Amino acid sequence: MRIAITGTTSGIGREAVGALVARGHEVVALGRGVDRVRSALEPRVAAEVECHDLDLADPASIRAAAERVAAGGPLDALVHNAAVFDQRVPAARFTPAGHELFWATNHLGPFELTARLSAALAAAPAPRVLFVASKGLLAFPRIAVRFDALDDASWFTPTRAYYHAKLAHLMTALSLAESAGDRVAVSCLRVPSVRLDPERLAEQPAILRALYAPKGALAATPGRIADVYRRLLETSGTRTPDEAYVDERCRPVRPPAFARDPEHRRRLWATSQRATGDPSWAWPTVGTAEAAP
Repeated sequence: MRIAITGTTSGIGREAVGALVARGHEVVALGRGVDRVRSALEPRVAAEVECHDLDLADPASIRAAAERVAAGGPLDALVHNAAVFDQRVPAARFTPAGHELFWATNHLGPFELTARLSAALAAAPAPRVLFVASKGLLAFPRIAVRFDALDDASWFTPTRAYYHAKLAHLMTALSLAESAGDRVAVSCLRVPSVRLDPERLAEQPAILRALYAPKGALAATPGRIADVYRRLLETSGTRTPDEAYVDERCRPVRPPAFARDPEHRRRLWATSQRATGDPSWAWPTVGTAEAAP
């Protein structure tokens, strides 16, 4: 399979590239800076992958990366691994387009990238899209998309912004699974706590490193979750919306209440379409005449 994966310079993404290459897949590694991507990978892996620059907070970068990936031919799978979650960020930061950075990177960017790669995916015989959410959403049972304050800095904390965007990311997966039907196999993995790479942990303030130590000891390794990615990509058939959200054992789990509401999902899709310049899709999507009811 030809598989594109975002966020390949560290953690799960880096491990997933190696695991997929080892299985004989053709991997397209996407990240901020081609040289940075290549240097992060083991030399033998880097020599076998196609690398492209991608900044999910920058629409121009998304369009350019999608064009380069599509130029390589049909795409069998797209993995939305990249995300930003930096506890050291004290206040909201904004992209040149005016979107809060976590919202742009963790939701709008993946939404637009999926749209712009949908034709390349549709050209493959059995396309797959893997979204990545977080088990941490369980700690926020009443979480909701703040439709009237998406880019409002007043409510920002790194934790709130991260899980707010991850909720939207999950809802996009459910919407696509419902509307595109058997045209594309959609999964959204509920990732548990994952151990930080030593170099990323070293960047954290001493107090955060101390607080993280007990959690890190119990967390899953990036390699373990990368193997879950591989299993989902190699075995996933078409899933219904009720089956699309899965845990690290690939078992369906129940989404948060807000994500289960079809009206909330339709509103989010329309909002995301407008915010990303109304990109076209290769499959029926929410709000189109062909989409499933």
